[in-house]
Amino acid sequence: MRGEVMRRLLGNYALPSKGGRIIAAGVVVYASSSGLYLAGGTVYFVKGIGLSAAQVGAGLTIASLVGFVTTVPVSMLATRWGPRRLLRLLQVWRALWFASLAFAHGMVAFTLFASLFTISQGPIFPMVQLLVNAVVGEADRTRTLGLISSVINVGMSLGILAAAPFLAVGGTGMLRAVLLVGAGCCLASSAVFGLLKVGVITAGPTQTRRFGGLLTVARDRPYLGLTLVNGALFLHTVLLGIGLPLWIVQSTNAPVGLLSALFVVNTVLAIVFQVHVAKNVNSTRDGIRALRRSGLALAAFSLLLIATTHSSRWLTIILLIAATAVLTFGELLQGAGGWELSFRHAPEARRTEYLSVFNLSTSAAGIVGPVLLALLLSRRTTGLIALAAVFVCTALAVTVLGARLGRLEPPPGAPRESESEQAAAAGSH
Repeated sequence: MRGEVMRRLLGNYALPSKGGRIIAAGVVVYASSSGLYLAGGTVYFVKGIGLSAAQVGAGLTIASLVGFVTTVPVSMLATRWGPRRLLRLLQVWRALWFASLAFAHGMVAFTLFASLFTISQGPIFPMVQLLVNAVVGEADRTRTLGLISSVINVGMSLGILAAAPFLAVGGTGMLRAVLLVGAGCCLASSAVFGLLKVGVITAGPTQTRRFGGLLTVARDRPYLGLTLVNGALFLHTVLLGIGLPLWIVQSTNAPVGLLSALFVVNTVLAIVFQVHVAKNVNSTRDGIRALRRSGLALAAFSLLLIATTHSSRWLTIILLIAATAVLTFGELLQGAGGWELSFRHAPEARRTEYLSVFNLSTSAAGIVGPVLLALLLSRRTTGLIALAAVFVCTALAVTVLGARLGRLEPPPGAPRESESEQAAAAGSH
């Protein structure tokens, strides 16, 4: 019985397509570089460059804003070069500024290099989505993206573990080496993606057509609504990385060391269950259901945190573990629903523009989320009730949006048109 369960679980991670396996391998190597950056970047910026915590925060905030405003223009280069070539160039670009950060001196250089480094971040996942669809097709697309999301966690963990010996030894040289190894991982990732054999996905449009594509997205209100609700639900990343630590330190009697265990719980659950969740999302109805359940799960997480302020130490620990599990499933449902709906409702001729705009919501959540959470958590119970209400309202908005997206969904085999394109077509008759 156990053997059958294990075979079924491992079967979820088996990709029959060689192209899918290459993409997953390239993503693992890329994610390892992110793990190295996460583990050693801030430490090097403070101890190696000599910046204050405030300077690091200000520089990274500026870099995040640069990444946000450049995501769409950089992603649109795929309409001329193709997603595989752009993805490889982004990894090389990332390696260049990864290495430059290792030799930065002073606040100005750090902010400049970090900003140039962040330019590569936003367009990567839209390119992966385009490649996955080209390689595995619609039937296996969301499951493959679910597996890729799982291996991102694996790659991040490998990068963090790889940084540990360098951080343990310490010294400027060893800390700098963490960033240089990360740069090497980016180059290796570019090489892995180079093994992928895929035909031409999109033709190269003129400059006028590229701007016309963005106007089409801007007029597609259901898709913009989908982008907004996805951004609200993507706050789960800020809840895990910032909200949960702040709450534990400021408002509970739990030991601070519990944070490491909660991060492990999140990572393990994401690796084990992401593919299982994603393989069951194969239609607009499935995607809407997943996003709605994600909103309700995040609301439940917020309410569970309230209970941790009125409990004994051991009960607090149990409640925090349960809250982390609920948060993780909200994360998995948001990922699966967002992948399916963002691709299914992007017109084939404009997928690059649509997916790049959709992914702006994740960047916006990373910029707005920390300030919003700090404000709400300072209100303690009242703030968490307000946060839960936000997620419940988001779930309700998803339900309303689902009815509209369902009406726009084409029959099988027919290309999907945006709302603005349908209106234009109706006006021409």
